[in-house]
Amino acid sequence: MDIDRSILIVVLLLGSGFIAAFYNGLRVARNSKELPYFLMRRSELIKGWRWIGIAAFLGLIAILAQSFGREAVYIVFPPTPSLTPTGTQTQTPTITLTPTITPTSSITPPATVTFTPTISPTPALPADLTVLLQETTTPNPDAVFSGVVFSRQINNSIQPVSPSDAFTNPVPRLYGAFSYNNLTDGVRWSAIWQHEEMGIVCVESQIWDGGTGGYGYTECEPEIWYPGEYVVQLFFAETWKVSGRFTIVGNPPTATATPPPDTNGD
Repeated sequence: MDIDRSILIVVLLLGSGFIAAFYNGLRVARNSKELPYFLMRRSELIKGWRWIGIAAFLGLIAILAQSFGREAVYIVFPPTPSLTPTGTQTQTPTITLTPTITPTSSITPPATVTFTPTISPTPALPADLTVLLQETTTPNPDAVFSGVVFSRQINNSIQPVSPSDAFTNPVPRLYGAFSYNNLTDGVRWSAIWQHEEMGIVCVESQIWDGGTGGYGYTECEPEIWYPGEYVVQLFFAETWKVSGRFTIVGNPPTATATPPPDTNGD
């Protein structure tokens, strides 16, 4: 057992004695008031104060032991310095291995395939639409659109019904719903629907009259929904604001030929 643990045990014992003596003194002094004779009351009261004095002495000893116990032990039992091990032998490497051959790669495989994205990461308004931008109203630079959410239907509150980012042919018409804020009436807005390989399939471009904030949508119903990935880009004036993506799965339905009318009267 080390010195610190021994001092802790002594302090705990003294503290326990302090509590027991103080409690016993209070009990004896309190019970002395119930005795019928003065001499007996005084005798018991003196006994109670004696116990309280013993408790105070034990508490003082506990504080001194906690504060100066280590120093007192070192005065009685001076610590003995311990030996510090010193290395007596130093090993010196005598052989240093030096590589004599450095392998050099003689063939560098050239890159054979360079991936080119089909859709520009920074969308721009098609040139044939920029000629329509003849409005004199200045667009608000703080105009924002939310992300576009796609569905086959929208409700009366212009909210998408069963939204999804993947649709299986046949698909008659799709809606792209969004919210907006800080828009300016009188400024042209445009929605460009593009297939990853076939290019533009739908274009919606008109003067904005929906107010500064609320919910809106764009719709597209091409003759054929080709399978693959589509992107919808929203522009306010010439500035691209947001894009949304969805996928069409499955081949489009095959058109059924209509038989000609019977001219023989059968």
